[in-house]
This record gives sequence, C-alpha cells and structure tokens, in this order.
Amino acid sequence: MADELLNLVEFAKGHSDPVASAMIEQFAKESDVLSTISFKPAEKGLNVFDRETSEPVVGFRALNSEPEISHGSQEEFQDACYPISGLIEFDRIKLKRYGERKRATYMLGQMKKGSRVWTDTFINGSNSADPTVFSGMKVRLKADDAGNVDGSTDDSRLIANSVASGGGALSLSNVDKAVDLVASPTHIAISRRMRTKFKAAARDPNLTNNRVTDDYDSQLGRRVLRFGDLPFLTGYEVSKDSQFLPYNEVAHGGGAAVTTSLYVVSFREDGVCGIQTSEPEFEPVDTDRGVFKRDLFEWDCGITIEDFYSAIRLSSITDAPIVA
Repeated sequence: MADELLNLVEFAKGHSDPVASAMIEQFAKESDVLSTISFKPAEKGLNVFDRETSEPVVGFRALNSEPEISHGSQEEFQDACYPISGLIEFDRIKLKRYGERKRATYMLGQMKKGSRVWTDTFINGSNSADPTVFSGMKVRLKADDAGNVDGSTDDSRLIANSVASGGGALSLSNVDKAVDLVASPTHIAISRRMRTKFKAAARDPNLTNNRVTDDYDSQLGRRVLRFGDLPFLTGYEVSKDSQFLPYNEVAHGGGAAVTTSLYVVSFREDGVCGIQTSEPEFEPVDTDRGVFKRDLFEWDCGITIEDFYSAIRLSSITDAPIVA
C-alpha cells in the first residue's frame, strides 16, 4: 500500500485548481509535522489493524522429532478519522474595495490556523475529553502496567527525564535511551524553546555524550538541527497562541506545571502515520447570505500508531540548559 501514501505538500503541488493548490500547500507547510507525516486511506473513516499479543514458537529440534505446534495471537485495534473544517466569509464590499489579494490573505490565515490546530491536536488531542478530535501522542504514550518510567522496560512508552518534583534539566543520556526504545525512529518533536537549548548544546564543546549537530544540509539548502541522524520537528514557527509543547506540564514527580516533553517518532506506513477518508478540499461554496463570498476547507483525517514501538514520550523536562 506504500503507493497509496499521500504527502500533503506533493498533493497540493499537483492539484488541478490553483487556488486549492495554494491553500492546501499553505496548510501543509505551516507545520513541519504536517509536511513530514504521510497519510494513508482509511475506508469508511476507520483504520483497522492487528497487533501481535503472543509470538509463534520457533526453535531448534532433534532429528526425527516434530517441531512444536503454535499459532501466536493478535488483537484487533482501530483508529478513526475526524473532520477538521473551516468556512470563511468575506464581505463583497471588501472585495470591491480591496480586491482578490485581500481576500486571499484571509483565506491563507484560515489555512495557517487550521494547520496549527491540527498540529496541536497531534500532541494534545484527547478523544475522551473532546469526542470531535482524534487522540494525540500524549494520551497514547503511557507507562507500562507496572508504572516503569526509567526506560528499563520496552513496553513502557513513557520515560521520565526526572522523577523529582518539578522535573529536571534534559539529559542527553535519556534522549539516547528514548531513541533506542523506538523501532526505526525518524524524528524528534520538541518545542521552539527547547530547540534553542539543543542549538546551544551543539555549540558546547564541554558537553559529553553530545550527538547534537546543527550543520548545513546541501540537499535541503539550509542548516538542519539533528540528534544523531534524527532531525527535530518544532511544529510551527512563532505565531498567535503558539501552543506546541510549552512548558506547562506537571512533572512525573509532581510539583508546579513547569515542564515539557519531547517525542521520538517513527513516521512510516505501519508506524506513526496519518489517516484520511479522502484528500483535503478547499473550494468556494454557494450561500444564501448574498453579501458574502464563502470558502470551505474540509478534511476527514486522523492519526494511527500501528506498531506499538514506533513512538515514545520523554517527559518531565525543565526550562534549563541541557546536560549530559
């Protein structure tokens, strides 16, 4: 099914309608998460998949003996799509006064806002708290049944950077640990404020265990901040009501809400992947409110995490310089 994966930026560039093309491209490019993650079809708005709960038995045997019979077992899961949409109106008199260029700025503003809403939901969405949205990474990535948060067990999808009240400065050894616990990791999601700390770490020759680089990438034509081979994602640039991974979480050990998290993810078809019933749409709509021009953006979409080990959360990080 890899040929069915859709990248929003590439989809927008190939759109036959130039207005829809520009609006959907703006929606995708506003967020480095949206421009990076791929989307696959979800029939009737559902992505149904299986996770292995027990493995079949395979082993060596003696000559003239039968191999052990086994079957293994799987459990069925599903993730759903949820419509994100916006209907923007523009007064016809404004159109006469200022022209289509002014109208386009309102339309682009709608797409930027929609992109930030989707990106914030990717982290903070909770379908149990708001049944109109998909559940994001924070809700999905939890400690194992025993409550282990030290990275000692593979099944725990949560590592506490510090178990002290109020959290602690980010430790690079904990980032190493988080990366090692994700199958085929591709990216690390952080806040903009944490990005400045990683840039400082890349310049610090005295910081041991340092795999942070901020080098020029000739293929991309710009500098790329990485931890090892993994580039960082920061959601979107500074904007009104920026909410991507702020320092407003209570640490695992309690205290004031002054910490943040980072997320190591594996963006792939059977890992962390977007789902959709169909491609996003942007089109003018008829209206009985005759003084307005109206434009509709709509997309039935969500995310899925098929491989249990394709993402992890590293929490309880304070706003302090990075340590080894």
